[in-house]
Amino acid sequence: MTAAINSLFLSRLILNPGSRQVMSELAHPYEMHRTLMRAFPKATDEMKSKARDEFGVLFRAEVDDLRGAVKLYVQSLVKPDWSFLDGLNDYLCADTEMPNFSCKDIMPAYQKLQNGQVLSFRLRANPTKRIAKRDDTMKGKRVELRREDEQIAWLIRKGFERERGVPGGFELLMNEVKDVRGDIRLVPRVNVCSGGKQQGHKRDSASGHAMTHLAVLFEGLLRVTDTNAFLETLVRGIGSGKAFGFGLLSVALVSVGAK
Repeated sequence: MTAAINSLFLSRLILNPGSRQVMSELAHPYEMHRTLMRAFPKATDEMKSKARDEFGVLFRAEVDDLRGAVKLYVQSLVKPDWSFLDGLNDYLCADTEMPNFSCKDIMPAYQKLQNGQVLSFRLRANPTKRIAKRDDTMKGKRVELRREDEQIAWLIRKGFERERGVPGGFELLMNEVKDVRGDIRLVPRVNVCSGGKQQGHKRDSASGHAMTHLAVLFEGLLRVTDTNAFLETLVRGIGSGKAFGFGLLSVALVSVGAK
């Protein structure tokens, strides 16, 4: 890793789906990002415009229809102080069997990961590609990947290279499947669910223009190929749009039979 990281905190907040603020922030995730950042110290002068980067904040909101609540997962390099949420009217869900917020250090568990280990994963991401053709008027701009095969190929590439020259440290597990001709082909063990397009707007951005992101939820099995690189991926997240609720990679151990 680029620097020794001793702690990585994962918070789970149970939000009230009946709250007007929660519903507004689900529709406009950058506003949720602004709320969450109140749990962290002020950024240093050098990083004042990149507080999310300094504190390694990643988040993912999941609507739990069964329990009538919204689960919000927040990962960070420093321990957040969620006490301010008590002052937000009906923001947290009061009618729940689970604590409405919890926080734990997950780095000790992540430091036990080994090469070759198989993990289940969940990732809400914004798969894109950058236009490289010289004669394209969109050259240099990012465009969304709409087809499922493109989205899976994007995730496979991230396993080999999370960023330019930076390995992701993982590969997707594959199933061997026979086609109609009897030929064996490899199919990634991943489910892809499109969450549609979401609108975002950075009120504090210099450009001030609206932004649109395509949300895609990946769930499946992966294998660790480089523990150091994979730890970095877990900490830094995957893909673009992290201030809009994308990029948090969640993993869990799987039983031998699931492999």
